[in-house]
Amino acid sequence: MQIYHRKAKLSDLDLYFEWTNDPATRSNSFNTQEVDYQGHTNWFTRKIEDKKALLLVFENEENIPVGQIRIEQKTDENIIGISIDKNFRGLGLAVPMLTSACEVFFTEFQAKNIHAYIKKTNLASLNSFKKAGFEIINELVISNETSYLLEKKYV
Repeated sequence: MQIYHRKAKLSDLDLYFEWTNDPATRSNSFNTQEVDYQGHTNWFTRKIEDKKALLLVFENEENIPVGQIRIEQKTDENIIGISIDKNFRGLGLAVPMLTSACEVFFTEFQAKNIHAYIKKTNLASLNSFKKAGFEIINELVISNETSYLLEKKYV
């Protein structure tokens, strides 16, 4: 399956809301609480205008959204997150999505590295990130969950 990315836009608000509240997405997140619509609307509206955030929607050749990646510049690190639509999981899309998003981020933001925080129990994400060139650099506890900090460096 061919996938393409585009920058997220305001019309993607409901799509992101659906993805963020997907049960599997919530269970693999450090904050497992369902996100309320008004809070999501406020957050999303700010993020798509945020010059320190890259929000990409990935679509297949039929222009059907298959997932999203967000990379944000924080004070001392760049953090990546991914979610794939429940209808497209298990198809091997995470690695090309991660690879493509990192290339865009490194180019547009002149960044030297990107960090990912993944629960130790989330083996699918862990394997995808490793295949996309991320390396485990630390084990830590976040929200009472043993987790890994992974890093991809610009080469």
